[in-house]
Amino acid sequence: MKIAFINDACERLGVEYISAVLKKAGHKVRLFVDSQLFRDENVSINVLSGFFDRREKIIREILEFNPDLVAISAVTDFYPWALEMAGRIKKVLNVPVIFGGIHPSAVPEKVIENGSVDMICLGEGEYPMRELAESMDRGEIDYSIENIWFKKDGKIIRNEVRPLIEDLDVLPFPDKELFYSQSPHFSICYYIMASRGCQYSCSYCCHSFLRNMYKQKGRYLRRRSVSNVIEELRQAKKIYHPKYVRFFDESLGADPVWLKEFSSVYRETIGIPFICYMHPHDVNSESVKCLKSAGCAEIEIGVQSMNEEINRNVLNRNITSETIQKALGTIRETGLSVVADNILGLPAQKREDILSLINYYNENRVNRIYAFWLRYYPRSGITEWAKEKGILEDAQYEDIMNGRGCRPFSRGGDTATRDFRKLQALISLIPFFPKPLITWLSRENRYRYLPHFMTPALLAAFSSLFSGALNDGIVHAEFRSRYFGGLFRRALGPVRVFIFAVAQRTNRFWKNRFFTAKRDYEYSRPDKDI
Repeated sequence: MKIAFINDACERLGVEYISAVLKKAGHKVRLFVDSQLFRDENVSINVLSGFFDRREKIIREILEFNPDLVAISAVTDFYPWALEMAGRIKKVLNVPVIFGGIHPSAVPEKVIENGSVDMICLGEGEYPMRELAESMDRGEIDYSIENIWFKKDGKIIRNEVRPLIEDLDVLPFPDKELFYSQSPHFSICYYIMASRGCQYSCSYCCHSFLRNMYKQKGRYLRRRSVSNVIEELRQAKKIYHPKYVRFFDESLGADPVWLKEFSSVYRETIGIPFICYMHPHDVNSESVKCLKSAGCAEIEIGVQSMNEEINRNVLNRNITSETIQKALGTIRETGLSVVADNILGLPAQKREDILSLINYYNENRVNRIYAFWLRYYPRSGITEWAKEKGILEDAQYEDIMNGRGCRPFSRGGDTATRDFRKLQALISLIPFFPKPLITWLSRENRYRYLPHFMTPALLAAFSSLFSGALNDGIVHAEFRSRYFGGLFRRALGPVRVFIFAVAQRTNRFWKNRFFTAKRDYEYSRPDKDI
């Protein structure tokens, strides 16, 4: 059976795992990537995006492949794009379309309503997708597959989610070749997860609803064995020679026993610089020492807010500002690069809260400060809380559930105000400006005189361009590779057409010359019987 995955310009580990399981079962899988040049979350230029649009070409390639099933993994930010691609496919190809990923898992009842969507896969998709492919291969869809919702005879079949995969080591390693073969920008950094789930339930995060979805379906936080993680990286090192590794676990050092074993083996066997996330609660001198010993170059830590009341009542983070500051200090003392995540525009957040944050970072410098705007994502704890408190009106809530009006959380989010945008500008400039200047700007509201052209998009570009953070360097390398590759392919298109036309004409010329010469020779042979 042939399965076509359609993807935006971001690598999806979930798709790679599903592909690995499907291929192991004998199915043929192919990925079709929309490079989204000049219409991604960072750069949006309508005139250029039309010129570099690959969507029609992707549809032609899918038609050529002639799949039995089309699968799209959709995050909320790219959900409108996913629907548009599904609609294009349905116009030209009579093939079932299944949606999976975080957005359909959050609001399956909304996604399944779309005419271009035939099925929904909720949560972990490896085994449900394999069972679906096997049933279709037998010639009859099994409508009882857990985790999958179906449309049948005008009705919707809503199957329960199955228990979580307990032993992650039984899964094959993710199919990296699926993405790496499509564009070089995917292989700039090796993305990996050593665990699934999270021990926390921060209200702004997807785990706040996924944990409820999987209630009584097994242990939510699961870890791969150190040997399993190392074997994947050993193979990756041999085949792909990555320069950097990026762990996407919510908090890599949450288990001190696992971390200690990992630190020793990783250093001796892999030895590639890596980046990871850490929750402030899990940061201590021992965990940071283990990470540095292993080869960690940078730790990204979720600060979000230092207002303890907001942390507790709005973000569902039972953490003190003292714990956060101690965590940041511990990482800085080891000499590791520190990236601090912060959320602006939170309910009950005041100007004084952000100014206090600015003063702290000004006195306690970190390598990079991310100032994200609050995004209300479907079914997240903070979205439901805001709806209950009347912060979100019914129309706003419905737009969120349907993935409408998405704005990148680095450039506006759902709660940006002019005053807070100026504060975002100031907090973003801290690592690049001297302390006295930041202090002067933060007093008597002088930050309001920052020029208006310092938009969130421009600030994000400036601060990332001049940042010394490793993560920014990787993002830039991926961005350059994707855009230069796309520009080169687009420019090469007319050149290829010209070369092909010249080759055809040349071929016809020499073919004619050859046959003319052959005919003349045949007629001129002395033994030829005319």
